[in-house]
Parts: sequence; C-alpha cells; structure tokens
Amino acid sequence: MVVNKKRKLSILTAMIVLSLSIWGLFSMFKNTDPADSAPRTIKISTGETVKSFIEQNDLQIGPWVQKGYVVDADDIADISPIIFDDNWIKLEVEDGAQSFELPPGRTLFISQTAGLIDGIAFRPFAKAKPLSEMQAFITKLLGTLEAKGWQPTSKIKIPSMPDDFDLGGKSLFADLESASGNTLQMQLQDYGAAPKQESYIIAPSTNGGSNGPSHTYVLLITIDKLKVSRTYADLILPRRIFVFGDPSKRLPLRYWIDDPDWTPEKAGMVPTTPEERANVESSKWKMPPK
Repeated sequence: MVVNKKRKLSILTAMIVLSLSIWGLFSMFKNTDPADSAPRTIKISTGETVKSFIEQNDLQIGPWVQKGYVVDADDIADISPIIFDDNWIKLEVEDGAQSFELPPGRTLFISQTAGLIDGIAFRPFAKAKPLSEMQAFITKLLGTLEAKGWQPTSKIKIPSMPDDFDLGGKSLFADLESASGNTLQMQLQDYGAAPKQESYIIAPSTNGGSNGPSHTYVLLITIDKLKVSRTYADLILPRRIFVFGDPSKRLPLRYWIDDPDWTPEKAGMVPTTPEERANVESSKWKMPPK
C-alpha cells in the first residue's frame, strides 16, 4: 500500500513520541548529559539487515539500557522500531555516492520490517536552536546533498519566519530522492509549541499548544526506503505461522537477527491459494499437510 509521504512522516513522528512517552516521565531525574562527552559514530543504511547494522556498529544484544547502545531483540518485535533515545550520536547515512554525515544528535529512531531497515529518523544537535542558525545549517546541508546527487522532488522553501509554520509550529519543507530510491524529508518545529523532553523529541500537545512559541526550533530528518521488499504476506505472516501457528502473534526480532535469510520456501511451507487469502495482507504461505 502506498502511503502519502506527509502522512508517513506524521505517523513516524507519532510512533517516536509514543515509544518515548514513558521514558519522558522520569528523564528529569537523570544527572548526566551524553552531549557532554564525545559522540559515538553510528553508520546506517536503509535496506541493510538489523544483523549487519548491529555488527558494523559493534552494538550489543540484550535488555534495554538507558543511554546505552543495546538492541533488545527479545522485546522488539518483527515490525517494531529500534530507538536510541538519550544518546549522543554522530550519524553516517550510507547510500552509495549519496552518503552523508549529520552533526551529533540525541535521538535515533530506526524502523524495520522483518529485520530489514526501511526507515531512519534523526534529530541533530543537543538542543533547540534559533531559526537563523537552523537556516544556515539547512542551507549548507541541502547544498551538500544536492552536490552528492540528491534530487528535490518538490520546491524547497526553508522557513524564515514564524508565519511559515502551521498552527502546531511545524513546517515540512524539503523532500529529496537519491538514485537508490531513498526519500529524505526535513521538518522544522518550534520547540515551544509542545511539551518538552530531554531528548528533544516533541510530544503532541494536550493543551492546544498553550506553552506558546519559543522561537527556537528542532529539526527532524527522515530517510525512508519506499520500495519495501519484505511484506506481511511474503515473510512476516508466514514466519509467525511457522513459529507460533498464529499470524497475529508478533515474532521477536531475535529470530530475524539469528536467521535474516529465512524464507517460507526454505522452511518447507507451501503456497496458499487465492481463495485462502481473506485479504491482500493474508499470508501467501501455510504449513504443509501433516
């Protein structure tokens, strides 16, 4: 199913907020700021497996660790995000000739489907910045991206005044595409238009934005692979059926890390008939007759 790009960004942002909401309740009690130390370089590309991402960045697998670099493969499910939520990360996005780096930021959100990375969301910088500083950085970054071959898919208009933002203090102003088919979007949001969290992820306002504008801004950069190769019907539902006998029961990510090349064919499953598929997201595979 093709999702409108702006809607996809909104969904992605909402997922980030939802995943961090509990963490935000106790973030005020933390005494150390990761941004006071040297950033950790993380390399990532859409289309790579979570297994290769973990290996190339020397990450650990285990229970979640606050401010740590650990992937909880038993708690994260086959379509759940991986989140580093109060770290200090220098992100290197790998995309062939269109590869680029971003300044350190606190929060990295990675969407994955069946152990294959298909989306990245990152906020550079340690704190919100004045609009003039954001404009200068964005202008330089856009110049770098276009020089590397990223092509704008619509007219880019960097916000220059408060009137350039919507009622929620947001502006989705840039949409570019790489030769490999990745899409990159940039969104600025007024940091005072919603409740604040230490990780500088903006939560939806429950009081109509009564905090008022701060006129300092945070930048969200997302990279998405629009052509997803691992679908529910082809891989996710069949593996759930193979392991649990239940297509509705989410599978821990560990299965896809331990065996990222699993296929229903290799597992001995057999195709379902069109009549057996109740809808377009029904499994294309089933267990063979006993």
